[in-house]
Amino acid sequence: MENMNSPVVGIDVGEEKSVATYLSPDGDVKDNFEFTMNSEGYENFASRIPKDTRIAFESSGLAYVVNNTLRQLGYSDITIAHPKELTWIVKSKKKNDKVDSLKLAKLHLVNMLPESHLLSEEDRIFRDLLIQRVRLGKEIARMKVSIIGYLKREGLFNSLPDSQDNFSLVRRKAMENIRFNNDKDLVLKTMLDRLKFLEDQISPIEMRIKSRAKDSEDIRLLMTIPGIDYYLASLLSSYIGDVKRFPNEATLTLFFGIVPSNRDSSSIVRRGHMSKEGANIARWALSIAVDTVKIRNRAIGEYYNRQKERTGSGSLAHVLTIRKLIRMIYHMLSEKKEWKYQNMALTERKLNSLDDD
Repeated sequence: MENMNSPVVGIDVGEEKSVATYLSPDGDVKDNFEFTMNSEGYENFASRIPKDTRIAFESSGLAYVVNNTLRQLGYSDITIAHPKELTWIVKSKKKNDKVDSLKLAKLHLVNMLPESHLLSEEDRIFRDLLIQRVRLGKEIARMKVSIIGYLKREGLFNSLPDSQDNFSLVRRKAMENIRFNNDKDLVLKTMLDRLKFLEDQISPIEMRIKSRAKDSEDIRLLMTIPGIDYYLASLLSSYIGDVKRFPNEATLTLFFGIVPSNRDSSSIVRRGHMSKEGANIARWALSIAVDTVKIRNRAIGEYYNRQKERTGSGSLAHVLTIRKLIRMIYHMLSEKKEWKYQNMALTERKLNSLDDD
């Protein structure tokens, strides 16, 4: 409560111009002004706002730039507000930049702003690598579907050599040797070249991810879960960060958006689909993890089957199993314990793979 005796500033951040509202510790508006989002604008801000002022602004795509610039100017007490939890600002009947900056300042004055988590520069780069790997994987999958579809349309797919992998080495060779003796050859060659181009980009990214995973205790702990390799473990660890920032397992579940949405009216409480707050990629990673874990681990597989029988819904059972996995992950990371159902030989192989080039 000590910092409630300090002045505050609420900033409604815009791409070209932002609005700042400066409040005294008593809540009086001392200044309200607009400044441009360039060096001149920040100099104007710094000339009007003391360095000991507590600053708050809503998280957006500009959050890192604004945060870094303000810190370079000498401001150290900066809070980035979580946008999803500031819906009352969005719904304001007097929605404008000055009103929003004032509301941010007032909430910050009494320490009631829901905070958003910003990554360090190093962690942000690692997150970007992981996201690029996800996107490459999805592009490769789409390209493979397009190639298969093209070959089926031309009546050639079933003539390829038998293989459990549609793009095994022997099948790829067969695809490369197909000749139509017209422009279809160029079409197929372009598709196959595009696939190889995308696949060639994966190796350097995976090498960087592996080098980071080797030094992370949390990632190595998550890898003790059957079905979760260094990549999925890295992705989940990146979004969770320091698990201590979550007071309990319920808040971690809420963070991932694996909770039912509520639509309450008077005495009626309605439960809808899961809220899907949080990062889509993180939920995708959890979904992939559950798909593999329930196959490789008997206890989780049985839990999924019980929930499916109880609810009569495979999709709902899937969500409930994700929630169970999150709870287990929370306790693993909080207590620094390995997965209680782990296969020791499998874990050792996965950890040893981190040293593979």
